[in-house]
Amino acid sequence: MLCFVSALMPLISFAQKDNFGTQFSVEGTTKVNNHMNVGLTLEARTRDGLGDVERLSAGIDIDYKILPWLKASCGYTFIYDHNRRISHYKENDRDVLKGLAEVGDPKNRRIYWGVRHRTHLSLTATWKISHLKLSLRERWQYTYRPEQIVEGRYNYCYDKSDDAVHLYPSKTKNVLRSRLSADYKIKHFAGTPHLSAEIYNDWELSKIRCSAGMEWKLQKGHTLDTYYRYQHRNNGKADTHTICLEYKMKF
Repeated sequence: MLCFVSALMPLISFAQKDNFGTQFSVEGTTKVNNHMNVGLTLEARTRDGLGDVERLSAGIDIDYKILPWLKASCGYTFIYDHNRRISHYKENDRDVLKGLAEVGDPKNRRIYWGVRHRTHLSLTATWKISHLKLSLRERWQYTYRPEQIVEGRYNYCYDKSDDAVHLYPSKTKNVLRSRLSADYKIKHFAGTPHLSAEIYNDWELSKIRCSAGMEWKLQKGHTLDTYYRYQHRNNGKADTHTICLEYKMKF
């Protein structure tokens, strides 16, 4: 028993440090002509397992095939975020000077829903080698968060809430996302395994995202993509592990 517990300790520590969540999405795509497709996606994400909804979103995307191996796309996504913002005690805070809290302890928490608007432009190149398909996507992504006033604040030291008002100013962000992915078609098998790795660059390497999974063909024009995604941030936030389910339809 002691050996079994000792073997589990790294996993327990790993689970306490990182965040686990899920992602569910439905995507519908229709063909406009031989070069253009239009798609609509609805998505929901959770954190802390299934315990807390983190984000709801709806997006539209337009693809245009420039060459047999090259396509361009643009899109817009409306994002409704469930924010959890936690501040931490600093050296000169009153409660630290009184000995009621220590530097680095959680101080105040604000929980609220907020809106973000996101647009993107992408170029994707694809190469096929027998049953293997490789693709490289370069995407510029712009996100705008409007100004928002939030009322209500919970204090950890006194274990109570108040009506303190805080203004979160508007914010914009530009990111270059570079993704390399690989799919492998298996003859007479309904599943297509796939791998991908993506880096986020906003004047520095801010995020790395890797995924592995299987896309299943259900019937003509209908597929179910199941995959695991790992995400590492360089801003000090916890790494995330996400189980994703995507239902895709083509009309």
